[in-house]
Amino acid sequence: MEDLQNKDKSIRIIWNTILSGFGVNFFSLVDFWDSDNFAFGLKKGDKLIYISTWDFREYQVNEIKCYSEFELIDEVSLETKENIKQLNGISIDKLVEEIKVFILKN
Repeated sequence: MEDLQNKDKSIRIIWNTILSGFGVNFFSLVDFWDSDNFAFGLKKGDKLIYISTWDFREYQVNEIKCYSEFELIDEVSLETKENIKQLNGISIDKLVEEIKVFILKN
């Protein structure tokens, strides 16, 4: 796993919550946005999930909100083939639920 130590605390909390639900090796961590401390991505096969907390920088630890995009990608080029869903201002718990639905679909 790549290190998220330079990312914002909100991103690290989201990542740790996802790890606790899916396990350490379930997703590949992708960071096309390495200079963006408020974003990261998860990849599983041809599915990519982008997560950002930039718009929600002012947060309470128990009220972290995020923006997320769910995409189908080409596994070789990593180019987006289809945007499936965009969610704005969702809680970590809702994000994890949406990830489960997206990953288990198809």
